[in-house]
Amino acid sequence: MTDHRAQVEEMIADYRRSSQRLSEVDEELASIEETAGDERGNVSVTVGSGGALRRVWLAEQVYRTHSPDELGRLIVRLSATATARIAERTDAVLATVLPSGSDPAALRADSAASASSVTGVSVPNGSGVADNGPRNSAAEPEQDESLEPRSWLRDVGAAERDR
Repeated sequence: MTDHRAQVEEMIADYRRSSQRLSEVDEELASIEETAGDERGNVSVTVGSGGALRRVWLAEQVYRTHSPDELGRLIVRLSATATARIAERTDAVLATVLPSGSDPAALRADSAASASSVTGVSVPNGSGVADNGPRNSAAEPEQDESLEPRSWLRDVGAAERDR
């Protein structure tokens, strides 16, 4: 009887370690940011996980050196560059928790396709990790630990539903 108890306790301990690691990965994914700038230093774009545009910085003279169409295309190009870097960093983080030989990019693509079909929202450049910000603010109490399954890749529409 004690053998079973020890096995169950070890399984619960393994589950808690895994759950903790997945929470850490979730936080790491949510905090990823990349900035891309033009060669003149007149425009920079910061993108968060999932391709969420977080900041656009424009130098005052940018309006004299670029037409509105040029500026728009430049911002889109810089966003795509930063989003591609986000995808690479996301893959590197996911690789730390996926089984050996797994393809993190395929997981992102599958996750983006699933989220898009459920929420009607597509994520730029196939990045399937949504930027929903931190899960708990300092003012929110910690939730009780549960043995219920949970997703460590938040769905794309969660931020909008939570607002």
